[in-house]
Amino acid sequence: MNAYFASAEQHAHPRYRGRPLVVVPVNTDSTSCLAVSYEARPYGIRTGTKVGEAHRLCPGLIVVPSRTEYYVQLHRQIVEAVERVIPVTQVWSIDEMVCRLWSEDRPPEAALALAKQVKASIRDQVGPAMKCSVGIAPNPWLAKVASDMQKPDGLTMILQEELPERLFPLELRDMPGVGE
Repeated sequence: MNAYFASAEQHAHPRYRGRPLVVVPVNTDSTSCLAVSYEARPYGIRTGTKVGEAHRLCPGLIVVPSRTEYYVQLHRQIVEAVERVIPVTQVWSIDEMVCRLWSEDRPPEAALALAKQVKASIRDQVGPAMKCSVGIAPNPWLAKVASDMQKPDGLTMILQEELPERLFPLELRDMPGVGE
C-alpha cells in the first residue's frame, strides 16, 4: 500500500484527498511524521520530519493523530479484497503482503492481468483513495523491489531473463533491508 496511514486518513475523510497530510503519533510540533501523503512530499516533508518543520515547509498541512485500530481494520478489508482475486500467502506488515502465482498465472500477460484485478478489487471493495503498487518478480524480495520502482499506484514486473541487468540502475539503498 502507498503511504498507508496517510492514504487511510484520506480514505476516511474525503475532504483530505488531494491535500498535503501527515500522520503523527501525538499532535505536537516536537514529534515526527509517521506517514506523509504524496501531496505533502513535494514540500520536502518525509517520514521522520518534525511536525514544526513540516508546518514551516507547508503552511496548509493537515496533521492527523495516528489511529492504529482503524488502520488494522482497514488492513483486514484490503486483505479480503486481495483474496477475492488471489490467496494472500504472507502478510509482511500492515501495508505489505505477498501472493504466490500458480503455474497458470505465471506467464507475463496472465500475471499482469491478475495484478490489475487485485488493484481493481482494492479500489472497488475498499475505496479509490487506497492506492497500491504491485511488484511481480521471481521471488518475494525482488517483487518488493519491483513494487518500489513505481509509486504511487504502480505496477512493475521483473522477469528472470532481465536479471541482473534490471537492477543495475538502482541505488544500493533502493534494496529492501539495506541501510547505512
